Amino acid sequence: MRSGINPDSKLDNNNIDTSDNPMFEDSENQISWIRRRDWHILSSGAQLYTNDERFAILHTPGSNMWTLQIKFVQRRDHGMYECQVSTPTGIISHFVNLQVVVPEAFILGSGELHVDMGSTINLVCIIEKSPTPPQYVYWQKNDRLINYYDSRRDISIETTPGPRTQSRLIIREPQISDSGNYTCSASNTEPASIYVFVSKGDNMAAISRRKTSSADRLAAIFMHVVAPCILVNTLVMRHIYLT
Repeated sequence: MRSGINPDSKLDNNNIDTSDNPMFEDSENQISWIRRRDWHILSSGAQLYTNDERFAILHTPGSNMWTLQIKFVQRRDHGMYECQVSTPTGIISHFVNLQVVVPEAFILGSGELHVDMGSTINLVCIIEKSPTPPQYVYWQKNDRLINYYDSRRDISIETTPGPRTQSRLIIREPQISDSGNYTCSASNTEPASIYVFVSKGDNMAAISRRKTSSADRLAAIFMHVVAPCILVNTLVMRHIYLT
C-alpha cells in the first residue's frame, strides 16, 4: 500500500492512496477512518459518523483515493488516525500521526517598557512555529489597529517573514499620549502584549533620585543603628562565653 503523506504528518488534511494494491480497486472493499485517541469511527465509505462539521470525506467515484479532511485544525485534533480497509481476506490498516503545530507570538523584553519623551519606542514581535509565514502581522494600541488607522509619519512597521517572522514597530519622538498597552498578533496566533510608559525625562530622573535617596537613608540607618547593636551583642556574647 502506498501512502500519499508522511506517517508523521503536520498537515490539516490526510490522504491515503491505495492504488498500489489491486484488491483496493474492488468497489466492495470498505474504507474507514478511525481516530485512535478515543476509537471513534469517523467514517465508513462516504458516510460520516461525527457531528463535528470540520470533518469531511473527499472521494471521487471510481478513484482509489479517500481523503479525511479536517478544517480549522485545533490542538485536540492531534494524535493517531487509522485508515482501515476491509477486504475479503481481512483488514489492512495504515496509520497517520497528526501533529498540530500551534504558532506563537511574543514581544522581546519584559512585560513593561519605560521610555522618555522624545526618544524612540522600538518593539520587536517574533512569530514562530508557523507552518507558513503569516501574511500580515497586526499591531494594536489599546485594542486599536496601528497598521491602518495611524497616518503619523513618526510611526513605521517593518515585517520580515520567515521561519521566525519578525515585525518591528518604531515610534519616533513619542509623547505621553503614546503610553498604553501594545499587542502584536497574526491571524493564527494569540496576541502578545507589552505595556509602554512614556514619561518626561525630568520625572524619570526625579524618580531615580528618590529611589537612590531612599536607599542611601536605609544604608545610613543600618550603619548608625543596626550595626552597632550587632557589634554590642557580639561582644556581650563573647564576654559571657569567656567568663
